[in-house]
Amino acid sequence: MSNAHVPHPRPMYMATMTEAIAGGDLSTMKQVAAEAEQHLAAYGDVSGLLQLLKVEIAKAEAKG
Repeated sequence: MSNAHVPHPRPMYMATMTEAIAGGDLSTMKQVAAEAEQHLAAYGDVSGLLQLLKVEIAKAEAKG
């Protein structure tokens, strides 16, 4: 089995993107951007869905 470079999976959090920007390496920034695009394609707008979840939590708390 080859030890060819296999990218380590990174969670798409702000820290991942912030670290890529801070590092300043163009290749890394492009790779993280591509991974973020894949994440959006697979999971959609997590931020928007989080806001909806918070609304539903508030509704449930108001009832309970």
